Amino acid sequence: MVHYPSLRELKRTLRADYQIRTIDWEKCLYRDFGNGFNVEVSGCSRANRKGAATLYLWFGDKAYDCLIVKTVRDVGRSAEAIGEAVDSLRAYSGSLIAHGYDSRDKLFHLKNNI
Repeated sequence: MVHYPSLRELKRTLRADYQIRTIDWEKCLYRDFGNGFNVEVSGCSRANRKGAATLYLWFGDKAYDCLIVKTVRDVGRSAEAIGEAVDSLRAYSGSLIAHGYDSRDKLFHLKNNI
C-alpha cells in the first residue's frame, strides 16, 4: 500500500521556508521565494490525499494584484517530487527576473503573448 504523506508530514520533511496556508478554501503548502514570486502546492490536503499535486507559481502577494505565471500539474505526492518541482519553479522565477520580467504588467504581457 502506498503511503501518501499528510500536509504536515510534507511540511516537516521539506525545509522550514514552507508554510501551510488556506488558499481558495483549501489548505495548501506555500513558499515565498522572496523575489516577488511564490508557489502554492495544491492537492495535498487530507480531503485529497491520493491525488497528484498541482503547483502554481504566483507573482505578487495581494489578492487584487496576483498573477499565476505558471502551473505544473501531476506532481507526485512525495516531498522529494514536490521539492524538486518547487526548486525548478524558483529557478524559473529567477530566470524571468534576469530577463526583465519583474512586474505584473510585464509578466501579464509575456503570459498572454501581447
